[in-house]
Amino acid sequence: MTVGGLVIGLAGVLLTIFYARKAERLNSIRKRLDWSDLQAAASDLSQKITADFTPAAVVTPGLTGATFANLLVTDLPNQPPVYVGIRTWKEAAHSAGYTSDSFRIETKKWIVEIPASVSALIESQGDILIVDDFAMSGDFLEMLRAKLVSAGFRKEQIHSCSLAVTKVAIKNHKAPDYYWWIADDDDFYFPWGKAR
Repeated sequence: MTVGGLVIGLAGVLLTIFYARKAERLNSIRKRLDWSDLQAAASDLSQKITADFTPAAVVTPGLTGATFANLLVTDLPNQPPVYVGIRTWKEAAHSAGYTSDSFRIETKKWIVEIPASVSALIESQGDILIVDDFAMSGDFLEMLRAKLVSAGFRKEQIHSCSLAVTKVAIKNHKAPDYYWWIADDDDFYFPWGKAR
């Protein structure tokens, strides 16, 4: 009976290892995240975030980040306000006009305007959480963090989160503080379209 239990226990451990590796391989070749993935990610990330701090506000660069931020905020205590920027693809035929009541950030692919009203939170000394759907290189997160610091926020007040991040951003130490899924590149889809 002891030998039988040992064999069954060993078989269970081996099967667990086998299926864990298989799931990891399948996750690495995954090409689409669906709404249930986003809901699971929001739940998982909100638990990790609230274990470390409570955001006074959320800042997101555009609508795709705001979509994920909305899911995330519903799981955070006190449901902090969300400041949504205007993100325009540089190659688009139109572009958003710069306004004096925003922080303008230009990357290789995007022009992003973040509402300057977020600076009203400086005096409250609250923590800011930057939320986006995807961090390809991590350059935008670094630029936005620098803009917020130059506006008067302390660097330790600013945290970042994304649904997906690439290995490149992680390797270059530009990954967000919190992320849910690691992608090889931008060859995958969110429910709202291709990762960009």
